[in-house]
Amino acid sequence: MSFDYKAKAKNIIIQNNYMLAKTISMFEWENLPDTIPYKELEKMLQVSGYAFITKHNGELYAFTGGLGGELDVYNNPTEIIINNPALKLNKTFNLKDDGVLIVNDDFLLGLMPIFYRYNTFLVENDINMMVYGYNNRTQKLISASDDKTKASAELVVRKSIDGELAVIGDSFMFDGIKVHSPSNNGNPITNLTEFHQYIKGSLYNEIGLSANFNMKRERLTTSEVEQGDDSLFPFVFNMLKCRMKAVEKLNEMFDLNINVDFG
Repeated sequence: MSFDYKAKAKNIIIQNNYMLAKTISMFEWENLPDTIPYKELEKMLQVSGYAFITKHNGELYAFTGGLGGELDVYNNPTEIIINNPALKLNKTFNLKDDGVLIVNDDFLLGLMPIFYRYNTFLVENDINMMVYGYNNRTQKLISASDDKTKASAELVVRKSIDGELAVIGDSFMFDGIKVHSPSNNGNPITNLTEFHQYIKGSLYNEIGLSANFNMKRERLTTSEVEQGDDSLFPFVFNMLKCRMKAVEKLNEMFDLNINVDFG
């Protein structure tokens, strides 16, 4: 299976899924009903930004659907329309009375906007590095003024690749051939690599996972390594707070003993 570096949309989706495979275990759930696997619950929260837990045929399930209804005083939805063919369920539920709405964060954003943003940069930079590698294979560019000269130049290149010495019999070839050397502006691969490291570090730090992206090339002091720690926590703490708040409502409404904490 080959890697198509030009398939941007496909590669962004793959990178998003790789990130979800890592972030699904960010939170640890205890005593969830068997009908609500923690992986499915976290996937709904992180991808859709919310999940609605309610009873159907005596069992608790987590759903996503269409949020709407008559807005409350703060313009928040009050109902959710759920359509689940597997359970033959098509019904409108009241968010307050019929179940508990768990949100990933206070704005129901989930993690996908973050993943799409940073992974778009990473995929584009993959293309930059791939193209740079291809261009770096040719240090000299040869141009010929006519077909005869072009054929002679190709013969010389072929013989050189085969390890043979080639003889040029006519000075006419030198008159029709020009050799161009691409300009070397610094070290682009270093810049591309550092940019890749910076984007990936920013992505991890955005969701509360520590990843150093200090561009300083000398050794780092302890304070420099730890200086970004405080910036890691606000969003992930907001995610935990929203889950804990929903767990309180779930335990009270359905007489459960669910717990949630960092994984």
